[in-house]
Amino acid sequence: MSADTPVERPAGFGRRVAARLIDLVVLGGIAMLFSALVFNALPGTEDPLRLATLPALVLSVGLFAIYLAYETVFTALYGATPGKLYLGLRVVPADPPAGAARAGAAAVLKRSVVLYVSVLLNFVPIASFLALMVSVYAVISAFFDRPRRRGLHDKAGGTAVVSGTGPDRGGASGR
Repeated sequence: MSADTPVERPAGFGRRVAARLIDLVVLGGIAMLFSALVFNALPGTEDPLRLATLPALVLSVGLFAIYLAYETVFTALYGATPGKLYLGLRVVPADPPAGAARAGAAAVLKRSVVLYVSVLLNFVPIASFLALMVSVYAVISAFFDRPRRRGLHDKAGGTAVVSGTGPDRGGASGR
């Protein structure tokens, strides 16, 4: 690293939570549009509390794919999701090789699967509850990891969330 490379510090909890909320609002809007399409296109959706197997499966797999694509594509391309970008956060390799500014796509995919596995299993009775606990624990575990503040999802992907500009923000120099 050169002397002019900024030091990266673990992102603060307030900004991480705010970034996640921004992303969840965006994802919520996309999820509502997708759900409306499924409910208008497939039979067995007359009673949303008692979905037939096909629409439940399409919703679970479709929403999981949407959430995974959002998190993985934005983070692999730009180093962060829109919420993180807005708040000046980035996802980086936890133990980066020399010159690595962003986490690789495979690392981001692993990280995202841990975060959103509960969406995939949403309509499977006991498994959905267990997957939700894993997803919640993944986020909360960052509060207890000192000093790097890495959650289970970060550890699974070998990533860390940091504040500040780094050597590369989507092709820009960061200065």
